[in-house]
Amino acid sequence: MSARRAVPLLLLATVPALACGREDRTTPAELRQQIDALDKERQALREKLDVLMHGDPLIEGMPTQPVRVGIPTALARELITRVVTGFVDRVTLELKNLNVKKTGTVKKIVSIGQYDLQVRIHRVTGKLRTGTPELTFGGNTVSLALPVTVASGSGRATIHFKWDGKNVSGAVCGDMEVTQEVSGGVKPAEYPVSGGIVLTATTREILASPKFPLIKVNLKVQPSEESWAAVQKILDEKQGVCGYVLEKVNVLKIVQGLIDRGFNVRLPTEKIKPMAIPVGIEPTMQVRGQPVELAIKVGELAITEKMIWLGADVRLAMPDAVPAPP
Repeated sequence: MSARRAVPLLLLATVPALACGREDRTTPAELRQQIDALDKERQALREKLDVLMHGDPLIEGMPTQPVRVGIPTALARELITRVVTGFVDRVTLELKNLNVKKTGTVKKIVSIGQYDLQVRIHRVTGKLRTGTPELTFGGNTVSLALPVTVASGSGRATIHFKWDGKNVSGAVCGDMEVTQEVSGGVKPAEYPVSGGIVLTATTREILASPKFPLIKVNLKVQPSEESWAAVQKILDEKQGVCGYVLEKVNVLKIVQGLIDRGFNVRLPTEKIKPMAIPVGIEPTMQVRGQPVELAIKVGELAITEKMIWLGADVRLAMPDAVPAPP
C-alpha cells in the first residue's frame, strides 16, 4: 500500500483515462513508430552536423564532453583588453619621504675637508598610460604583453649641501651649508609588461584572472630649470669664499647623478580583479512549458587560437525521493 501511495499524483490522474479506453489514445505500436521516426531524424541531423563541422577550424581542439560551449577569442580579447588597460590607466604611482646622499673628502695635498650632500625627496608621483596589449591564445594558455608608459608626473625635493673645513682651509673657507628646495617633473619611460590570463569555469561563466610577476616602475625626477638656477645662484655666491671646494665638488652634477638612478615603485597588478566572460549553461530548461532541472558537471576548458571552449556533462537532475506517508 505504501508503494501505491508514493505514485505521483499526475500518474494517478491518468490511470482512469487509460482504463476508460479513449478512442484517440496512442497505441503501443504507434508510439514505437513515432520513436523510430525520431531516432531516424536524430541520426540524419547528426550526419548533417558532421558534414557541416568537417574541416571547420573553429571546432579544432574542442573538449571531449558531450556538451560544448564556445566563445570566440576576439570577444574575450576585447573584454580582457578593456579591463586591464582601464585599470592601469587609472593608476598613479606615489613615493614619499625618500633620502639619498653622498659624502666625500676634498684634498689639496692633504685633506682640507669633507662634504655631505643629501637630497630628500618629499613626494614623487607618476601617471601611467598603457599602449595596445597583445594577447595570444592557444596551447590552452592566454599570454598577455602590455606596454606601460610613465606618461607624466611631478616631484619635490630639498637639496642640502654641507662642507666641513679641516686644517688650514677651515680658516679660509670655513664651514658652509646650502639648502634649497627644488621641484620638477618625471621623465617619461616605457616598460614592457608580460603576464598571463588564468581561466577558471563555473556553470554560469568563465573567469579570467590576470597574473603578472613582480613589476617595478622606475620613476626618474627631472628638476625644473628654475630650481636648477636657484641652486646655482646660491653656489655662485659662495664661489668667492670656497671656490676651490666648489670647483672640486660639482654639487649639481652629483645631485643629478643621485636622482638619475630613479626610484622603484611596484605596480599593484594584484588589484586587477577577475573578469567574467558570460558563457555558461543554464541549470534549467523548459519542456512543454514546464521547468526541468539539469545536473551540470563542468569539464575541461580548451583554448585555441580562435575559440575558448567549455565542456560539460549534462543530465536530468534526479528529484529528491518523496517519503511515503505513514
